[in-house]
Amino acid sequence: MIETMKSRRIPAALILALVLALAVCQIAGSGAFADEGSDFGSAYAAIESVYLGGTPVGIVVKSDGLTVADYVKVITATDAVCPARDAGILKGDTLIAINGAPLKEVKDISDAVNASPEKVSVDIERGGDRVVAEVVPAKDIVSGEYKLGILVKNDIAGVGTVTFVKDDGRVCTLGHCISDPGENNAYKNQKGNFYRCKILGSVKGKENEAGVLKGVFDRNAETTGVIDLNNDFGVYGIATGSDMFASRPRVMTGMRDEVVPGKAYIYTTIEGVSPKKYEIEIVKTETQNEPSTKGMVIRVTDKALLDVTGGIVQGMSGSPIVQNGKLVGAVTHVFLGDAAYGYGIYAEWLLKQ
Repeated sequence: MIETMKSRRIPAALILALVLALAVCQIAGSGAFADEGSDFGSAYAAIESVYLGGTPVGIVVKSDGLTVADYVKVITATDAVCPARDAGILKGDTLIAINGAPLKEVKDISDAVNASPEKVSVDIERGGDRVVAEVVPAKDIVSGEYKLGILVKNDIAGVGTVTFVKDDGRVCTLGHCISDPGENNAYKNQKGNFYRCKILGSVKGKENEAGVLKGVFDRNAETTGVIDLNNDFGVYGIATGSDMFASRPRVMTGMRDEVVPGKAYIYTTIEGVSPKKYEIEIVKTETQNEPSTKGMVIRVTDKALLDVTGGIVQGMSGSPIVQNGKLVGAVTHVFLGDAAYGYGIYAEWLLKQ
């Protein structure tokens, strides 16, 4: 029955003042982690142990040019048209140049189009491929300017959870890529920055509608890390200081064949910046020889978490999963049919990115 339920990847949502937040955790009890002062702990710390994630983190991923967020009708003297859509430009496309002139700011589009109102050649990046669209701009009856009929932006922002940090400062977050709605995810494999953030609270989900964690971060503040990879298994980068892991305990990592059905814990923040530990059950494990974001089915059993959030909500993506004292995975999806259930990805796949 569990396998047939609808599930939804827990996205890192777009942010204005409030954003969806993926939460973090604080380790309770010392028995689960190697003692760094012992020979055993020291021997394994450099080989298999990592700093357990926990702190919420603001994420800003930038595209190389200007990404199409939506279409807009251009009101002309005779009709309402959308030249970009008519020319085959898709939502999610990244516009690199117009008539050979690079695009960095929104104003660059207006300048290039009005300099060549009869027709423009638009260089586009789409899913790793480069294509060219020939567009005939439309004259706006109100402003008198020529337009393509699109809304664009040059980055996407949200908040997430640090799953772990390696000794060399390598940071893993989310357990899946940060993406934007549309036919094409222009932000995959792009670069950006990490920032400090805070969880403000949560909203319980409804039937077939996931609940959410809400959080904020200041993208004008000092960065805490540099993002160099945004792929199907998470958003990765390098910490620029110790802020992302200094207060976190170390934990041994477990391979996928060590994960078994039974009791485990997730570490997540549902308010503020203080992580907490919540009990879950690993209901089912998948045998995988290739990386996949759905390695295990999990169920929240902790009454305190169920009372507040109803289970897994949008914003918990990346929350570390610990079983038998080892980091074995991270939360990636929530089941829309029952928010107590979700999917997790094996830590082994995250460690290899």
